[in-house]
Amino acid sequence: MNGIFMPMFIVGMAGVSRRLYDGGSSYLHAQNVLFLNKVMSHSAWGLAIIQFFFIVNFFWSLFAGRKVTSDNPWESTTLEWATPTPPPHGNFLKIPEVYRGPYEYSVPERRRIFPLRMNRQEAGRFEQPRKEIDVYCH
Repeated sequence: MNGIFMPMFIVGMAGVSRRLYDGGSSYLHAQNVLFLNKVMSHSAWGLAIIQFFFIVNFFWSLFAGRKVTSDNPWESTTLEWATPTPPPHGNFLKIPEVYRGPYEYSVPERRRIFPLRMNRQEAGRFEQPRKEIDVYCH
């Protein structure tokens, strides 16, 4: 993107009008920046070619990719993974209960991270001691 629009800015600041049939070659005062027209063209073609990989990956994943088989395929512990797939109206089947903070992924005694659907007693067994943090507002 910067290879396209920054040279356009530089050429414009040199006084070259935009839509010219010869690309500004008739402007004698701007001859030292006209090479940027090729830089812009090559950058635009490069950006367009790279999009090919995105498009192939998108359609490959859409038609031949692995399908999601669970509501939480990465076993994440954050609240957004408590919704079923596809999410119903209102996102949750029932209001979720939160037992710990969003970044308490695991404790050293456990091999796996916390399972998402854990009741209050199970969550209390693996609770880490919290450090007190003083916050001062001026």
